Amino acid sequence: MSETVQHLVESAKIYQMVTERLDLIQSHTFESELIEWILDIYSQDEPPVEGLQKFSMPQVMYYLQASHKLYLSKTLPEIEQSMAHIQKRHDDTLLHALILFFNHYKIDFLEHIRMEERDLFPYLKKLHEIDPQSTSKEEIATLLSQSPMEKFEHDAIEDELKRVSDIIHHYCGHEEVPLPFKVFLNQVEIFEMDLRKHAFIEDHVLMPMAQRKEAELKALI
Repeated sequence: MSETVQHLVESAKIYQMVTERLDLIQSHTFESELIEWILDIYSQDEPPVEGLQKFSMPQVMYYLQASHKLYLSKTLPEIEQSMAHIQKRHDDTLLHALILFFNHYKIDFLEHIRMEERDLFPYLKKLHEIDPQSTSKEEIATLLSQSPMEKFEHDAIEDELKRVSDIIHHYCGHEEVPLPFKVFLNQVEIFEMDLRKHAFIEDHVLMPMAQRKEAELKALI
């Protein structure tokens, strides 16, 4: 982790990063303990995973969906704005390489979000809401047969952002990185860190919740 990102993690801006997405959906839908735990995730390299089963699946999904909205409405547009600012002052091989990479990355990232919003979250909502007492075994089996869980594997969407630093330093060589590119790189590093925390919540909170619920339902049929 760069010094820039490390400084961010250690500062009060952590709270802004977490709470600004709460403004995108009704804040009262969040449990205070969940928000406290999410703040711990952002402030620690190895956040705690004990006791996470006490949070509800919808609560976790609300937060992840709020993050998606933040990425689409604020984070990506701000990064693209920086690229447009650079384009006004620089027109060289480095800029073209960054534009090419980021355009491809954005396509993959948007598809990743669409998959979760279209396939994963609706299924998990049904999984949470199903009442085994009033649902037949056939209906339970039908729901489980629609599970996207097996095909869902958190890809390395955040790892790809490391290439931005590689691209910039490759083209700059031993020369100092121009200031506009430094600003752009800082934005991307912060985004990368945020995505890693996002992935941690998905992999260590949401998915285990869903797997436990699926196992409970499978035991009934």
